Amino acid sequence: MFIDNSLRKFAETFQNSNETIGIMQYSNTKLNADKIDLPLAGEILYFYDHIILEDGPILGNDLYIRFIEKNQLKNILDGWDNDPEWKGSYIIFAERNGDVLLCDSSDIKSPVYGSVQMDMYKLTDSLSDFLDIYSNLIKVEEVEFGGDVADDDFNHKPEYLLRIEKELNKNLSSKLFVDNFMYFFFG
Repeated sequence: MFIDNSLRKFAETFQNSNETIGIMQYSNTKLNADKIDLPLAGEILYFYDHIILEDGPILGNDLYIRFIEKNQLKNILDGWDNDPEWKGSYIIFAERNGDVLLCDSSDIKSPVYGSVQMDMYKLTDSLSDFLDIYSNLIKVEEVEFGGDVADDDFNHKPEYLLRIEKELNKNLSSKLFVDNFMYFFFG
């Protein structure tokens, strides 16, 4: 199963990173957890069935996102259902500066969308694709650039943005997804 390989790699990226807060670990066996009244299905269900998240896990520095623990999934949805475009099958799994990453659990692949000020942009066709690509971007940030991605005025270095865009072009299926990814993380 592709999501399983992606989760293993992603948890390994989290554990190898110097820019983490909290706990994220992969579990070979399905986790025992309280059932929640949300339509978790497909890859997003597998994610929450096999990833241990504790203490508000955050990965990344410039590219940081905070992952939503399973017991907080219902709370983070407060207010989102007021948006006329919101579907009951949307599951918010991470946030960044008040913007969110969500999956559509009505599709078994759990496509990932970024929402900036409640405007949604599709980033990947599946959660596994998102996790793989995000892992690669973290390596670019930490290994290739050593976290040194901005100038003295806190502007992103052009070579960093070009390298991120190159990585996205190599791994995403459309230019639209690349543009959406860049917009979500860099405005």
